[in-house]
Amino acid sequence: MIGLIHRLLLQMVESEAGKDAVAEVQRRVGLPPEHVFRMNENYDDAQWRRLIEVAFEVLEISPERGVDLFADSFLTDALQRWPTWFEISQNSREFLKRQIAIHNGFYTGIRDPEVRRQLRDKFHIEERAGVLVTRYRSPNQLCGLYVALARWVIQHYGDTGTAEHVTCTQQGSPDCEIHVRWTAFRAGQGPSQT
Repeated sequence: MIGLIHRLLLQMVESEAGKDAVAEVQRRVGLPPEHVFRMNENYDDAQWRRLIEVAFEVLEISPERGVDLFADSFLTDALQRWPTWFEISQNSREFLKRQIAIHNGFYTGIRDPEVRRQLRDKFHIEERAGVLVTRYRSPNQLCGLYVALARWVIQHYGDTGTAEHVTCTQQGSPDCEIHVRWTAFRAGQGPSQT
């Protein structure tokens, strides 16, 4: 997981509970108070899992509430940081179809080809009868975050749809399968044929 994601998580903790809460997260994870995550550096997945788990503990929120909060925080930041991502898509379907390219773009600076392959292989997207099917496989098991992000994107574009798990690694499946379905797109912004 690249350091930008760690930084955004800690910013979320600070906005929700202040600098003391961030210091407590760092203390519990075993990070020195002066530690700064480098935005484009790839960090150990186990450290990320511990960081997000502790952040939710310190904020005293459930993992479900935590991923919703982080999805909102992350995508609110993304909307300001990378507005073109959102501008080039007419609707949430187009945006979510580009999600793999956006995700993989974060890792272009990583030189180790095996690490790049692992990161690239986290997601696979296909369409089946109007349903966008995302297969997700990662030791981070952030499928709940992906669902929360998809729901945020649908709402952002003013579309109507659902994002739900069909299978999940946390219930023993080899990968997570998430189905996104739409019932309506914002007026004048129907699905393109791309």
